[in-house]
Amino acid sequence: MTFEEMQKDFIVRRKGSLALPLTGMIVYTAAAVASLFVDARLHNLVLTICFWAILPVGLLLGRLRGEEMRSRADNPLFDLSAKARVMALATWAIHIPVWLYAPTLFPLTVGIAFALHWIVFSWTLGHPVGFVHLGLRIVFVLSVWHLFPANRMGAVSAGVALAYAISLAQLSMIDWRARFGLKQDPRWA
Repeated sequence: MTFEEMQKDFIVRRKGSLALPLTGMIVYTAAAVASLFVDARLHNLVLTICFWAILPVGLLLGRLRGEEMRSRADNPLFDLSAKARVMALATWAIHIPVWLYAPTLFPLTVGIAFALHWIVFSWTLGHPVGFVHLGLRIVFVLSVWHLFPANRMGAVSAGVALAYAISLAQLSMIDWRARFGLKQDPRWA
């Protein structure tokens, strides 16, 4: 398979990869809303629970959308995508000490670090959506973290949810059918 064929196959089997930003939008919105009702001393715990809910929620949404998300031997881009998420998950080696020794920084590190895998995702799709997503998360997270010191977790979660909403809109507007000649491909339905 050529690289372009792998990209096309990845996009077709993932049906445009909308489950990824949809999941982030839902989970981080839930964290932002929860921050309004949960004692501030528990905000980092709430953020952690919401963060780890991404995997099951994403798998559920992907399944409902008919997206294939597991590694496939016939297309290494699926394996690369999974490894990129593992790379971003490895940042928990940083998040945990931050939570313990500098807890006010915890939403900052969680809000930015998991966006790192979007660079690989962007390369896989051949589209700048991942670079835009990472840039927006950096700007939104840093801005709201400084602007809303009374509820940093809620503000950061809302900023991340907004970045996901923008990425969802971007991905929804890409005409993959025209780009990869998918008009006749029955798998795209």
